[in-house]
Amino acid sequence: MITKMRKILALFLVLASSLSAFELLFAPNVMAVPAIISLDPASGYVGAVVMVSGTIDTINGTFTIRWDQKANLTTGKALGNQVAASFIVPATDASTSGRAITVELIDINASSVSSPISFTVFTKFALYVDVPQQPRQLQEGASTNMKINVTGGTPNTVYIANVTVKDPANQTHFVLTQLSNTTAIGSGGTVKTYPGDFGAHTNLTGTYFVAFNDTVATTQFFVGLTDKTEYRRNEIAHILAAGYKPSEKVSVNIKRGASSVSEFPKNLTASSGGLITLSWQVPVNATAGTYSVTLTNATSPGTAKTPTDTQSFVVQGAACFIQSRDLADEIVVGALIEVSNLTAPSVVLARGNTNSTGWVVFNLDSGNYTFKGYVNDVEVGRLSNQTITVDTLLTLRLRLVNFVASVETEKGQAVPLVEIVLRYTYKTRDNKTVTGSSSGQTSPVGKVTFGNLFTNITYRIEAFRYGMLFSNTTRSVEFLPASPLITVDLILSTCMLNVHALDSNEDNAGETNLTVYEWSSGVTAPVDSIETNLSGDASFSLPFGRYILRAYKDEVLLGEAVIDLNESLAFTFNLVSLNVGVIVSVSDFFGQPIANAEVRIERRSEGGFVFVSSQTTGSGGEARFSPLIGGDSRVSVYVNGQLVAVKTQFLGAGSSEVSFLIGGYVALAGYPVAAGAFVLLVIVLLIVAVMLVLNRSRILRMLRRQPKR
Repeated sequence: MITKMRKILALFLVLASSLSAFELLFAPNVMAVPAIISLDPASGYVGAVVMVSGTIDTINGTFTIRWDQKANLTTGKALGNQVAASFIVPATDASTSGRAITVELIDINASSVSSPISFTVFTKFALYVDVPQQPRQLQEGASTNMKINVTGGTPNTVYIANVTVKDPANQTHFVLTQLSNTTAIGSGGTVKTYPGDFGAHTNLTGTYFVAFNDTVATTQFFVGLTDKTEYRRNEIAHILAAGYKPSEKVSVNIKRGASSVSEFPKNLTASSGGLITLSWQVPVNATAGTYSVTLTNATSPGTAKTPTDTQSFVVQGAACFIQSRDLADEIVVGALIEVSNLTAPSVVLARGNTNSTGWVVFNLDSGNYTFKGYVNDVEVGRLSNQTITVDTLLTLRLRLVNFVASVETEKGQAVPLVEIVLRYTYKTRDNKTVTGSSSGQTSPVGKVTFGNLFTNITYRIEAFRYGMLFSNTTRSVEFLPASPLITVDLILSTCMLNVHALDSNEDNAGETNLTVYEWSSGVTAPVDSIETNLSGDASFSLPFGRYILRAYKDEVLLGEAVIDLNESLAFTFNLVSLNVGVIVSVSDFFGQPIANAEVRIERRSEGGFVFVSSQTTGSGGEARFSPLIGGDSRVSVYVNGQLVAVKTQFLGAGSSEVSFLIGGYVALAGYPVAAGAFVLLVIVLLIVAVMLVLNRSRILRMLRRQPKR
């Protein structure tokens, strides 16, 4: 008997586990997408720029980048799910050089954090020398400050710096100094003055090489004789040399190439401090080029420097500023200006392109010059026999015109977004024939302007609306036109759009509202709206172009079409969601029909779904809906008042049948019973059947013992 009961219990457990597996079929499955990031570079020093890329869960969501689990470095908006940003490595304790710092990407909207990724911070030693901004420079006898810094060092630590300077004579000077006690984020530094703190001097011209602890950080600076490395004509060059004996005679020579300039060489006397000073005004007619200044002692015996006091500098020519302007007196950007000497007109001495304000500058020797202006290798202007001796401003007038095209409808309305293409051919200075074109779109006032176009040429003007050609004409421009502004007026023709609307059964869709929108404006401002007659027809008179045609019934959108109207057109509008008959069938796990189930149909709208209709399934498990407005819809099935199934489907011609297989219910005599209850009933019946089989003999004996009547 015990063995039999064990078998019954095992059978019950098998059936129970089957019921659990059956219920798991309907369990939801939810998966989250974690945020991820990558860094480029993945290591560096304080102050380095690091690029961050990654993704977050929230589309167009807000993110922040967290440093070392405590500091938010930057915040921004994702593009879709993609994050692309950068941050500057903040002052951070690197302790032992190479400390790994965690960087995290935080999805603020989803409150999710990426897995941390490491950025390795290194200790950085830096060395800076204060020098004038080019073209100015340090002169002999000058002093300068040297800044020695550490970032990312060990906190609360005093670093020792051995700063060495090797002068142009190859002599090394050094100072041993302490940096300030580093902060909690490992930053410290000090400032030393050269030559004072080094017991040295800057009496030699040349390059001085500076090192921090030999090779940890290096830099260099230059000491010269002149206060600048380049001068303009008529500018004063200040010369200073140091390290001579008081009252010593020193020869100063200024040369261009191998020849001394006027009045040089000359002897000067050193001051009580051993300084030689001289101010030389660059002659107004000085030849542009490289010059040199050299100082040597003129006293015997006298100071002999190694290396010698010599240095080169540059004298720029007369600045000739040229601005190019077209015939409308507007600046021309990017024009090529070429310069030639009057004595050799075929030789180009200099060339340059005008900048964003129309200017170009040439440094020229005194003389007579011709300036030619070119656009696309075509000569469009010339200034001949211009005398240049001092800085000069010139205007070069170029034979270029502006071209304005305007587009209107036949009713005089401006038409924007029309593409105008100008096509033309021209000859270059080498007599080559070139085909060119310019294009642009009309503005909201229906106009487009083309600047800097050639004269003495014929233009073909093509006008396109949404890629469709509606005008093709020509216009010739004279060599010197009467006006610098060429205008062309274009008219957009009118076309007829005849619409015939059909419903889902291909019957005439009468009394349906048809609305037309201009394509570029979207569906906010209709151009025209007409209701179809009983035959489903409506006609529109519209300018050449592209339109959005929409059909509405009871303010419900039935369909949309984009129509290119480049001529009168007859268009059939198939409204497949109008007057749709829908059949919904509901069956149980075994495919048997379920009666008395409620079926609801909802139509998608801008705010979600709106209720359309509901029916109850009959004995055949079907609910039939009379013609209605379909479209993107949601069909729901309720059994015993409980939602058991949902489908979203487009309801229209050829797609008006919806089938449901309700796995959670079993139909008994056509009426639904929950699958769990059905399984339990089956288990009970099986137990009863097993009990009857096991006790069959006992039951039969009991029946035989019944007294006969």
